Amino acid sequence: MPRNIRRVITGHDENGNSIVTIDETMTPDMGHVLSPEGQANVRLSDVWVSSNIPADNTGNADTVGDKVTLEPPAGGAVFRAFEVPPDSQRNFDGMKKYFEQMGASDRLDGQKHPGMHKTQSVDYLMVVSGEVWLILDEEEVCLKAGDTCVQRGTLHAWSNRTEEPCLLAGILLDAVSLD
Repeated sequence: MPRNIRRVITGHDENGNSIVTIDETMTPDMGHVLSPEGQANVRLSDVWVSSNIPADNTGNADTVGDKVTLEPPAGGAVFRAFEVPPDSQRNFDGMKKYFEQMGASDRLDGQKHPGMHKTQSVDYLMVVSGEVWLILDEEEVCLKAGDTCVQRGTLHAWSNRTEEPCLLAGILLDAVSLD
């Protein structure tokens, strides 16, 4: 089962002092955490969403909503943790429904790999633990713990060819589409 990610969010009190406004462990029953139906070993956890860049640091409201969407808001960004289970333990039959849950069924290609998709974003990614293969149209690259990737709106998929889960952390920024 995927790990529950703890998020600690800071803000300011009424005197302008720095404080912790949120300290919680994100679990699958939360709206900003997605474990797709039939794929309980896959998890997307939205840590923070900025509706605009530059971000607004006024107030202490939680910015994550009750639904995980594949892409960041127009003009915004999302900080996300994403756990990819081993391919041998993955239910690829539910991929279409998974993307529908994120409002992105039109982004799924699925021809080369069941999870092949394209986003209108620039994604800054780091492998926190494990390893995963980035599948592109013509190439595949193995990324291991500590490796980084800038995924720039390309058609891509993630394949975990080991028997251990892979945890990725990413910041997704809205971008101009090449389409």
